Amino acid sequence: MPYLAPEIHYCTAADGYRFAVRRWPTSNPPARAVVIHGIVSHGGWYLSTCRHLARLGVEVHAPDRRGSGLNMAARGDARHWATWLDDVELYVNALDQQIPTVLIGISWGGKLVAALARRNRLPLAGIVLIGPGLYAQQQPGPLKRSLLRAAVAAGAGRRRVTIPLADPALFTDTPRWKDYIRDDPFTLRRVTMRFALADLALNAYARAAAEHLTSPTLLMLAGRDRIVDNGRTHRFFERIAAPDKTCIEYPDAGHTLEFEPDPSLYLNDLASWIQGRSRKAEGAGDGSEEGVEEGN
Repeated sequence: MPYLAPEIHYCTAADGYRFAVRRWPTSNPPARAVVIHGIVSHGGWYLSTCRHLARLGVEVHAPDRRGSGLNMAARGDARHWATWLDDVELYVNALDQQIPTVLIGISWGGKLVAALARRNRLPLAGIVLIGPGLYAQQQPGPLKRSLLRAAVAAGAGRRRVTIPLADPALFTDTPRWKDYIRDDPFTLRRVTMRFALADLALNAYARAAAEHLTSPTLLMLAGRDRIVDNGRTHRFFERIAAPDKTCIEYPDAGHTLEFEPDPSLYLNDLASWIQGRSRKAEGAGDGSEEGVEEGN
C-alpha cells in the first residue's frame, strides 16, 4: 500500500504560538478524525492509525501539542490547562463544519478529548478514548500535589521535572517499537512544574466529564496496560451519559494499541466505528429515519 506521507501545516494559536499539524486530506471525505496524542508522544507515533483512516477516505488531522513533538518553542511548558483546549478548538473550528468530526484521544490525549467534549464548544459526530489517561495506575498522592502547588506558588513553575514514563516497556512489548520510543528525538521527557500543575487541573475537569458527555463515545482499552487503571476507567465509562457508547478491550495488548505486532484488529474496529458514526451524522442532517431515531 502507498505510504501516504502527511502534509505538515502550522496553526497560529490565539496568543501567537505556532503549532504543527500533520494532515492527510482526502476527496469528499465521509468524516474527519482529529487525533490528539499523549503526554510524552506526538502525532508521529500514530502514523499507522492516521494512514489507515486516510486510506478509507477519512480526512485526518494530528496536531502536536504546543511544546511537544515538532514544536520546539516553550518545550514541555504550559501556563494553564485551558490553553490546551483552546488550541484544539481554534484549529477544529477553522475547518469545514460540513464534515462530521470525530475527536480521537490517545493516552493523555484521552482526557483532553473528554475535557473538550465536556466544554461542548465543538460540533462532534463522536469521540474516541484510546487507553485514556484519566486514571493512571500510579498517581501523585496528596502530599506530592500539595508540594507541587507550593513550589509553583513560590515561583518555581519553570523548574523542570522528569515525566515518570521513561521505560518504553510501559507502552509496548514489541522490540522495534520499544527501540523507536527509546531513540525518538521528539519524545517529550521533561516538563515544567507548572505544566504538571496544569495537568492536575485537567485531570479534575476531565474526570468530572462523564455525565456531560452526550456525543457517541468509543472506549478502547488494552488488557495488559501498565499505565492506565482500566478498572477506574470502566467505571468512568459506565457514567457516560451518551446513549450511543461502546467499549472494546483487547485482552493481550499493551498500552499503545498501534504498537502491537499486528494492530489490524484495533485499526479495523476504529475505522468501522467512525464510519458508522459518520453515517448517523449524515442521516441526522438529512432528516432520514436513522437520524431522527439517533436524536431521540
